[in-house]
Amino acid sequence: MSRIIIFDFDGTIVDSMPRLADIASGLINRYYGLSLEVSRDLYVLTSGLPFVEQMEYMFPGKKENREIVEEFERKKEDEVMNEPLFPETKEVLAALTGRGDKVVISSSNFQHIMEGYIKECGLAPDLVLGYREGFSKGRDHFNYIKKHFQANTEDLVFVGDSLRDFEKARDNGVRFIGRVGTFTVDDFKEAGADEVIRDLRELVRLL
Repeated sequence: MSRIIIFDFDGTIVDSMPRLADIASGLINRYYGLSLEVSRDLYVLTSGLPFVEQMEYMFPGKKENREIVEEFERKKEDEVMNEPLFPETKEVLAALTGRGDKVVISSSNFQHIMEGYIKECGLAPDLVLGYREGFSKGRDHFNYIKKHFQANTEDLVFVGDSLRDFEKARDNGVRFIGRVGTFTVDDFKEAGADEVIRDLRELVRLL
């Protein structure tokens, strides 16, 4: 069977992490008084989770979390269309599809945001999966993908930019390839991720 290449969205195929980190750190600074630098570090370290889960992980039980999440999601929805694909994204996805691989985009963004962006930028993946309560990136998405394509875990490859992405792949027995940007090569290596790339074009050779 052809391989199923699963791509994370923010920071992996779309150069959106700097802007999302700006939004999140500004909100955390305003509501909780942490410095922008510390707020940004916290956001990046927990990236890969839905933002509602990030906030609860960072500030468990805080009543302001809900307001922060709502404002973050509004800003993200307003601005996500302005964030560019990485220059090589279309070329690489087309090359993988052209040789018979299946391309899936798996994200912690809401489904309608994903579908709107992908339509706007002209991508044509085989499947797009976003977040809803009880259905998120990681085990839920992996299981859905396997059922949808009648595939086995060994057929899946997950490409992501965060340490949380790596953990989700590792914990579900899925091969992981880390994209440098949000985290460094050393960050990935120290976490246990053996395969790391700096540019998506490296996937065509690696896979």
